[in-house]
Amino acid sequence: MVNSTGRAVWLAVGMACVGCGGGGGGGGAAPKKGLTSSPAPGGTGAFGIVTIGGHQKMYLPQPGSVSATGNATIAVVDAGLAGKGVQGAPALITTIDLGTPDDVTATGGDDTIVVGVSIDNPRVYFINPSTDQVVKSITLDASYGVSNFSGGGGYVTGVAVDSPNERAYLSVWNGFAVVDLSSKSVSQIIQVPPAENFGFDSVNQRILAPFYDCADSADPQTFSAPAFCDGYKDLAGDPMSDGLNIIDLVDDNAVYTYQDPQASDPTLPVGDEPDSAAADPVTGQIVVPSEGMASEYVIDLSQATFDKAHKSVTAPHVVIDASNADELTGVAIEPTSHLAFFESESGEDMGVADLSQQTGNATSYVHAIMPDLPDGNAWQNLFDPHGIAVTTNLVGGRAVGFLVSNDYHWVARVDLAMVLAIPPTAGPNAGQLEVADPSSAVTFLDATTAP
Repeated sequence: MVNSTGRAVWLAVGMACVGCGGGGGGGGAAPKKGLTSSPAPGGTGAFGIVTIGGHQKMYLPQPGSVSATGNATIAVVDAGLAGKGVQGAPALITTIDLGTPDDVTATGGDDTIVVGVSIDNPRVYFINPSTDQVVKSITLDASYGVSNFSGGGGYVTGVAVDSPNERAYLSVWNGFAVVDLSSKSVSQIIQVPPAENFGFDSVNQRILAPFYDCADSADPQTFSAPAFCDGYKDLAGDPMSDGLNIIDLVDDNAVYTYQDPQASDPTLPVGDEPDSAAADPVTGQIVVPSEGMASEYVIDLSQATFDKAHKSVTAPHVVIDASNADELTGVAIEPTSHLAFFESESGEDMGVADLSQQTGNATSYVHAIMPDLPDGNAWQNLFDPHGIAVTTNLVGGRAVGFLVSNDYHWVARVDLAMVLAIPPTAGPNAGQLEVADPSSAVTFLDATTAP
């Protein structure tokens, strides 16, 4: 999406040791809050969208695809192309030769810089979106291990770019690597349990870092887990293996662990296997899907209490029951409309929820199965990192969501308000609504074919 200055802004995420590990010392001055009047959507997935040169450009990884020279590639897709609905439209603008065989599985950035990272290798690419050329690549040093989750993990599981503060944040095996975008090098490490798919609030300058399976991350030298994995506890002092950290980047990267002493199990305050996170920086709401509970935790950080002495945070929340869908674990939030967009990993499900309508007495969302592809095959979402994003200003200023097929061939552009406007039927759960045919809200874009 684009802020009032014309700059494109993005989607594309206890105990802490700040400034430790590979990358070394301090990260410079604290970032500033509220730099963008029209904030970036707050999730991180497998790709990001930039408005530049009259195009809304998606930087879509192409794992397994190589150039004529044998190098890895990224497809640049015209996300705003006037399509032909579910008939599909060729949308490839260009293909970027990354210059090495090391592939990319996630991108993030804006109109000044695009950063490409991978779960498969430790290389980080920096791309000029004006020329669609790689300007530099670096390799994370030997101190970087790999994370391991129920559905993925690896070297870098996500990236968020904050170019007004000249920083990018990479989700790595022992927390977050802070990249100085001026030098294009790692300046420090924020040590927390790794996040499978993290969220980033560009206005309030917070990283939303859900965690589980920290003990399965591995140091490359000792093959042991990060020492701090066992240091997270609920307010009663019981170990917390699955939870949510909120990193305040303005407050010297202070790490606050979310607590809910009223939960049925306070050691699981956001459920079992919190898989991702996204922020609405306008309202202060965040969404954390629990894969194990098949639920969406909607937490209101505008009413949060941050306890600096105990490094804990409490806030009211509601839970959307999505247990009759196929694990809606991917989420992105469009902050102008306050619509949350959900997807299932490797499934054909999507969902939309109006966050302004979620109350303690009534939660609801609309669930739909994606229409078949133009080639007649059934749609299947990406696995991990999640292939989901949102933006505005594509279809009459309406909120738009994006999904990517599991072979990276097709992009589905979804008009979120239109999904909500289709007459639904009652679903199997209280508050769950079903749309039988969402095809009127979906446009398929062919990411591998030029117009």
